Amino acid sequence: GLTYTDYSVDLDLTIENNSGKTLSFVSGSLGYSCNSINGYMVNDGYLNCDVSDEKKANDSISFNYDTLMLYGIDEIADMEIGFSMTDEEYNTIYSGPRQLKTSAYDTHNYSADHYQETITSHAAMSTYGYEMTCFSNDALYDENGVKLLSSGIMKNGDGETVLLLELENTTDSMVYLSASDIGINGLVVNSSIWSNDAVNSGKRCIVEVLLSSVFDPAYWSVYGITDIGSVSLSLGQRNEDGLEIATEIPVEIVIPGVSAEFDTTGTEVYNDNGLRIVTKAVLADPSDHSANLYVLLLAENNSGKTLTIDDVYDSLSVNGYMTEYSYYSQELEDAGAAALVIQLRESSLEENQISSPSDIQEIEIGFEIKEGYTAIDEPTITLFF
Repeated sequence: GLTYTDYSVDLDLTIENNSGKTLSFVSGSLGYSCNSINGYMVNDGYLNCDVSDEKKANDSISFNYDTLMLYGIDEIADMEIGFSMTDEEYNTIYSGPRQLKTSAYDTHNYSADHYQETITSHAAMSTYGYEMTCFSNDALYDENGVKLLSSGIMKNGDGETVLLLELENTTDSMVYLSASDIGINGLVVNSSIWSNDAVNSGKRCIVEVLLSSVFDPAYWSVYGITDIGSVSLSLGQRNEDGLEIATEIPVEIVIPGVSAEFDTTGTEVYNDNGLRIVTKAVLADPSDHSANLYVLLLAENNSGKTLTIDDVYDSLSVNGYMTEYSYYSQELEDAGAAALVIQLRESSLEENQISSPSDIQEIEIGFEIKEGYTAIDEPTITLFF
């Protein structure tokens, strides 16, 4: 049955296990999530319930009202819920989505785009305290039966910028849709896979990219980003077995009337093979909960090739002392620019009596520059401060 609380609609379930073994039932997890309501994929709906053999359990799956309302869902016409069922030997069966219909199913208008009607309405903006700085129905992506229906850039109540993409899977199979190579004003700030959303056959999903989570706003001014004039990313597709069914395609959303700029200046520390790297700054952790330091670099690729900038493992030293760090590889298309961020770990800095950026005189790190799987250079770069 359905129960309506002050904050959520809850799907109440009884789970009966007659499999001959104890099972863990999971729904809406990062590992397996295929839940939808009224044709829209939803991230809510988490359940984790262990049931012994020949026993029953009562549990519920909750869907937050605020999330549903921003999707334009003000009534529950149908739900599709899926479960993974795992035994104690880690053998898993996946149910796939199972549809539940309510009394509103026969009268619900599935042909209307309830999400677009709601997200652009002044009533929703006033209620939830956000602003749509741009919204478009331009067909920027149509690949392998997956179509981009709308794109928008929102400034939420906290002043954070969010990219929203509405996509529809018109194929007969579930598609896993990945978002990577996220850029702000043409500067790539994260080349790894940011999200990976399951989209059931015939369903729509909303891909959300919170830019402050992708790239800390404390870094923006260092790279000359004062206004957001464009946001870009690459969309790729895989099937349920993890096999690629559509190569990554770049998509760029441009905010009309806003200049999309970033700053390429800095102290040059490498310029070879068509790749240029400059030092921008060393910053303290912007939060109050960490004493990590962050080294900010910028890379420009004019090699005519796609290059990957990786680090040589355990190669970084600060003031001559080996220092633990984190760095995520960046892939950079020809004529592109990317932010390179190196995190210097607090515990290692303390051991070497470094507590602030002003304590750093020199950083040395080894990079591996590759075209595909072929290394074309392995420079050791020294940064002086």
